[in-house]
Amino acid sequence: MKTKSKAQSPKSKAQSPKLKTQPMDSINPPWHEYAGHIHFHTTYSDGSGDFETIARAAEEAGLDFVITTDHNRLAPEADGRRSTVLVLVGEEVNDKTRKPEVNHLLVAGVEQDVFGYAKDPQALINAVAAQGGLSFLAHPIEHNSRYFPERFPWVDWQVQGYDGIELWNFMSECKAHVNRKAVGLLLSFRPQLFVRGPWPEVLALWDRLTAQRPVVAIGGSDNHAGTYRLGPLTRHVFPYAFGFRTVNTHILTPQPFTGDLAHDRRLVYEALRAGHCWVGYDLLGSTMGFRFWGRRNGQVAIMGDTLPGPAVELEASVPRWARLRLLRDGQPVAQTWGRRLRYTATAPGVYRVEARRWAWGLWRGWIFSNPIYMRATPS
Repeated sequence: MKTKSKAQSPKSKAQSPKLKTQPMDSINPPWHEYAGHIHFHTTYSDGSGDFETIARAAEEAGLDFVITTDHNRLAPEADGRRSTVLVLVGEEVNDKTRKPEVNHLLVAGVEQDVFGYAKDPQALINAVAAQGGLSFLAHPIEHNSRYFPERFPWVDWQVQGYDGIELWNFMSECKAHVNRKAVGLLLSFRPQLFVRGPWPEVLALWDRLTAQRPVVAIGGSDNHAGTYRLGPLTRHVFPYAFGFRTVNTHILTPQPFTGDLAHDRRLVYEALRAGHCWVGYDLLGSTMGFRFWGRRNGQVAIMGDTLPGPAVELEASVPRWARLRLLRDGQPVAQTWGRRLRYTATAPGVYRVEARRWAWGLWRGWIFSNPIYMRATPS
């Protein structure tokens, strides 16, 4: 990412140099990091930009890949590399006849449109899986506001087989703050004054889900780069190049991109399926270089992997100073202020890392890792 942060820590005004490599990389075959953006809309549905426009904006923002998610429309023929950016086409599917329009599913990696299954969420998830695709529950919990009273949460929790959830949705969070016109106007210019991180209820939900099975967390903007009106006020809100600098999903792959579409697309989807990724709010400073890994008896695991216990050495490092927390099953077990956190895990559980930075007068969410799953060794 090429984004820069003007935010400063209350403890240090100096920016730390960016981490280029991590000890993990010298133990495993080198992992290759790519920054991507998932969940946004183009002119193929209700966005304002075509594929060429979004590719140029993604390149400007320093992204390596994007996954479009137009409403109930799929254009797999648009997959391809445009300049330096890998553009992949997904879909956001929901039953438009259902009121309210709940249960939005983000779909990626399919060749055939699955909109026909929208009325039955389980059938929809099954249809995606049958094509070898990926499915993520979009904005599973939403808050409404005076000027955005509609909510589109996920409500049918009996479903099974989805790959993950959208942990942090930038636009969903922004809209929840607009209870006054003045706030809406200010937010349209300076959303970073309001955005704090995933809703606590979504984090708690994710912890409950991962206690049962691996569930991958992704993040996105849900950006339409559209024009919004609040009474007499009209503004083109969040151009794509800005949206692509907000809530991104970074992946780690065992091989580098080569420029071959099939090869690079496979790497992206394999990383997302495995949970070899994290959610990064790059507007606070690039999260490029973040790592979270574990070791036990010479075996190394990264985010999304499973290690047998006990005595797993966990380590996280961040590219800038931050407040770091390691959580087990949703409860903090270690925390520090700095760029590195180490912890010896002796109890089985689901371990994940959160990093927060001080910006614009508040601690704000910056990095949310996918977990490392530590399982008890059979007796």
